[in-house]
Amino acid sequence: MSCWEVGRSAPISGMKRKFGFLRADAYSSRMLKTSVGVAGIAVALVLGPGESLAVNDRAEVMPQVSESISMGTTSSSVKSGKKTHTVLRGWNSDRLSVVPGKRIKDRVRIDTRGKKRKRTVILQRARAKSNKWSQVWQRRTSQRGGLNVKFTAPFAGSWEFRLQVKGLKGKGALQSANRRISISPGADPTKQPTRPARDDSTLVYVAGDIGFCGGAADKTAKLIDRDKGVLVAPGDLEQSNGTIKDYRKCYIPHYGKFKKITYPVPGNHEYFSAGSGYFDYFGSRVGTPEAPWYSVDIGGWRFYMLNSNCSQISGCGVDSPQYKWLEEQMAAGVPQCTVAVWHHPRWSSGMYGSDAQTDALYRLLYANGTDLLLTGHEHVYERFAPKAPDGALSTDGIRQFTVATGGMTLRDFYSKEPGSQVRLNDDHGVMELRLSAAGYDWDFRPVKSGSQTDAGSSSCN
Repeated sequence: MSCWEVGRSAPISGMKRKFGFLRADAYSSRMLKTSVGVAGIAVALVLGPGESLAVNDRAEVMPQVSESISMGTTSSSVKSGKKTHTVLRGWNSDRLSVVPGKRIKDRVRIDTRGKKRKRTVILQRARAKSNKWSQVWQRRTSQRGGLNVKFTAPFAGSWEFRLQVKGLKGKGALQSANRRISISPGADPTKQPTRPARDDSTLVYVAGDIGFCGGAADKTAKLIDRDKGVLVAPGDLEQSNGTIKDYRKCYIPHYGKFKKITYPVPGNHEYFSAGSGYFDYFGSRVGTPEAPWYSVDIGGWRFYMLNSNCSQISGCGVDSPQYKWLEEQMAAGVPQCTVAVWHHPRWSSGMYGSDAQTDALYRLLYANGTDLLLTGHEHVYERFAPKAPDGALSTDGIRQFTVATGGMTLRDFYSKEPGSQVRLNDDHGVMELRLSAAGYDWDFRPVKSGSQTDAGSSSCN
C-alpha cells in the first residue's frame, strides 16, 4: 500500500504544482517519484499491483511531454504540448506481403481530446531502411476525422509506409507507426502511356544532339544495330530549327531507319519551331504539344521521358503540370530500376554549366530511388558519380550521363563540376547501356578506333 490510502483523494490541498505520475501495472510494482512545490519537499510513493493514485481537483496535473506510438491494428500517437492529446486510430502497422499493384485499404480516425474534426493527412513511403521518405498523397479527413486510406503496392522490394497529420500546434507532428510491406516480383499491372516495340530488350543505345547537316550523324548511326536494341535520344535530334523540313534534310537520312525503336525527348532546338517537326515526325507516342512527356518500359526498367525546356511548358517546379504527372506516376508504383531522360544536364562541366531549372524534378526522382539521368545539350560526353539533389556525392544518388555526341560539332569543357568522373570530347559516339534485373553496364563507343572511351557497371539503388 502507498503512503496515502489508494482510492481516496490525496491530502495535498496546499500543494500547488508540480505533480507527475505513473500508474502501477498489474505485473510489477513501480516507484512513483513526485516533486511537489512546497518548500522543495520530494515525496516518493510505492504502489502495489493494480493500484492507482487519485488526486483532488485542487492539484494541477502536469503530464510529461511525450509521444507514444502503439504498434498493431490500432496505432495512436500523443501530440507533444500542454493539454493536447491527439490520437490516430485504426492504422494497421502489421507487416504485409503482397504482389505488385495490390490495392491496400485502411480506415483511420483522428480525434483531439475526444473531439472529432477535419485534419490534413499525408501518406509517405520509403524503401525499407533508407529513411528517404517521399509523399504519396495528401488528403483531408471528413468533418468527424475519418479517412479511407488507399494506396497501391509498388514494385518488387521492401517498403515502409506511414501517416502524418498536419496542422497541430506545438512541436513535432503526429505520426503513425511505420508499416513494412514486402512486394514479391510480378508483372506490372499499371498501364503505361506508351510501351516500346521491343520492351524485352536489354540493350539501349543513347545518343543526343544528332541531326546536323555535314556533321557526324552518318557515322554514329553505323554504331547502332536496330535488331539488337532500342535508341534513347536525349534531345536536339535535329540541330537546325527543328522543322519537319529540317528533319527530312539532316536527321531522317541517317537515323530515320531507327524511328520505330527510337524513344526521344525534345531539346531546345526542337522548340525553335515550337516542337512542330518533333511531333509531326514521332506522333502522339512521345506525348503531345500540351503534355510533351511520357514513360516507357524497356527490359524491366521504367524510363521517364521528361522535358527540360521549362520556359516552354509552364515551368518544371512542384506546381507544374509535368511535376504533377511524374508525381502521380511514381505514386502508382515504380519498379526497382528507373531512368529519367531530359535534354539539359542537371550537372555539367561544359559550356552552359549545371542547370537548376529541373531541381524539383530531380528531388522527386531522388526521393523515389531513381538510378540514372540521361541528358544531352553540351556536345560532349560526361559521366558523374551518383549525386543527391544538393550536389553531394551519395551512394544512393542518381548517376547522370551526358551523351551529346550524336553528330553535332563537339565543344570544350569549361570547368570540372564536383562529382564529374569522366569527360570526353575528342570524338563522336554512342553509349551502349545494357540493363539487367538489378543493375546496368555502360560502354561509350566512339566513331574512330583509338579514341577515348568509358565503360563500367553498377547496381540499382
